[in-house]
Amino acid sequence: MRGAKHYKADVLIIGGDITGKDVVTVKENPNGIYESVFQDQRRHLKNREELSRFEEVVATTGAYLYVAPASELDELAFDKRRTDRIFSELILKRLEEWIEFADENATTPIYVNAGNDDELGIDEVLARSKKVIQPEDKVIEIDSRHEMISAGFANLTPWHCPRDLSEDEITRRLEQKISKLKDPETSIFNFHCPPVDSGLDTCPKLDTTVYPPRPIINGGGPVMFGAGSTSVRAAIEKYQPMLGLHGHIHESRNVAKIGKSVCINPGSEYGEGILRGALVNIEAATGYRSYQFVSG
Repeated sequence: MRGAKHYKADVLIIGGDITGKDVVTVKENPNGIYESVFQDQRRHLKNREELSRFEEVVATTGAYLYVAPASELDELAFDKRRTDRIFSELILKRLEEWIEFADENATTPIYVNAGNDDELGIDEVLARSKKVIQPEDKVIEIDSRHEMISAGFANLTPWHCPRDLSEDEITRRLEQKISKLKDPETSIFNFHCPPVDSGLDTCPKLDTTVYPPRPIINGGGPVMFGAGSTSVRAAIEKYQPMLGLHGHIHESRNVAKIGKSVCINPGSEYGEGILRGALVNIEAATGYRSYQFVSG
């Protein structure tokens, strides 16, 4: 929100993967000292004040903090169902805090759709917001001439994410969304998953015969490939929207043209505490004008 205000943006669009993927556990000792391992470093925190500062550091990486006695942490190591429940509770709690902050402070329209990594429960939290709009099943009028449709799902991944779908199902859902547009050629396709082999979807190819999957190495380096969706690419090629907004492949910050369509992936380095985005200039009369990558 501060970025939107700084750049004087008319609209803020957050296109998915909005929740963290890791929990940092902290052992609470009887003597009031806390212990944790974070980013391969052992931490000793002398009091609640140091614990609070540590939690702020962890939060900048998108991770969550869970504090418990050693006995509880030992039990959790063998109780996946309870671990998953705690993880979900931490995700929803932070999202509720973000939504509360947005409802109190936002002055720019905010559109936030989930990504394939985001659990289904976040939709209900987003729906309760007074300021944040979940655009997944809506046609959004960005201005008097340009509409936006959104899709948070992606093609199947080795991680079996909550919103991974087959290409056939993606095609069906995209056609349903596109059919609601007045004019696809003046519209924005806010599709979390990028089109395949577009330069917006380049990432290491993974060996899925092991778990967790790991990069395939050849000649001393990872084998790279296009992990995007064939269905998304086909939709862009067929309908030629004015603009494609994409994410999903965090390391593939790039811009590409598919026919007349300009497609953008701003990338993501939230794990390093860096927020990346793209400023896109659109005029009601003439359409797309320019883009600029930004970070902060």
